[in-house]
Amino acid sequence: MELRALQDWDVKLILRTAHGVDDVLSFGGKEKQYQVLIDPGKLVKYGLSLSDVFSRIETNNRVAGGQYIEKNGEAFFVRGIGLVEGTDALGSITLFSEQGTPVYLKDVGRIAEGSGLRVGAALLDDNEAVTGIVLKRTGANANVAIHGIKEKIELAQRSLPQGVSIEGIYDRSDITKKAVKTIKDSLLQGAVLVIIVLFFFLGEIRSSIVVVLTLPLSMLIAFICMKYFGVGANLMSLGGLAMGLGMMVDGAVVMVENSFRLMSEKGDQSRAQIILEAAKEVINPIAFAVLIIITVFLPIFSLTGMEGKMFRPMALTITFAMAGSFFVILT
Repeated sequence: MELRALQDWDVKLILRTAHGVDDVLSFGGKEKQYQVLIDPGKLVKYGLSLSDVFSRIETNNRVAGGQYIEKNGEAFFVRGIGLVEGTDALGSITLFSEQGTPVYLKDVGRIAEGSGLRVGAALLDDNEAVTGIVLKRTGANANVAIHGIKEKIELAQRSLPQGVSIEGIYDRSDITKKAVKTIKDSLLQGAVLVIIVLFFFLGEIRSSIVVVLTLPLSMLIAFICMKYFGVGANLMSLGGLAMGLGMMVDGAVVMVENSFRLMSEKGDQSRAQIILEAAKEVINPIAFAVLIIITVFLPIFSLTGMEGKMFRPMALTITFAMAGSFFVILT
């Protein structure tokens, strides 16, 4: 109960001040309560009902808002804080007066500290603990929010009693870093494989490099489109880029291979004319291939709810990357 109280009234309030944080959810432990154990016989004695008791407790435990005072260019809000602190203060709430003698809440029942009804528990290394989940505000940058949370955790740790520590269990930035690393590794591996395969079949390093350049340029165009249309660089969207690496270079491989073939057959003509002729031969099949790949992902755009939020970024990213690759192929 003590740990849960520290979580709800110290740690939670500090973490909520971090930039991009919407709320903090608490799990585990026993939620501390001030409980009023009513004696029905005493209610009958004083002619009270439970609703009368509820009303008086609510009235004496309420925050009242007021106006604000402007001073030195700042606004100071006036509020009346009516939160009851401790069992003694709760028991001293006046229910009514009988011939000038007040009847207090403690006169109709017993006031005690207790815990709310438990619906579960949180375990860490087979020991019960109190856990919390920090919720990011919609549209906020996850990495910025996590950096701010870590700073606030250090501040919260200093406010806790000796022997109580805050331990991170899951850090969303870890999976983001791994996703970015996967993209980098896939890009590097894809580039190396394309160079090796094309050099093996064509025997020319320049043609291989031209094809490899399709990957970073297509990704650049995809990121520009993601920024313009508000698609975040999350796990699904970055995963879409990783999944589309092979598809991005398909058209470039066909275009370069056909240009290389015609240049070897018609070496007496100008290079520009040969490349233009090679492009005219294969541009329609390449365009249809790119269009078919984009069309395959169209049903994902019709998804709604949680499925749409999860998979639509992936479909959009692949669409942007394929459109970008087609633009690069033409140039």
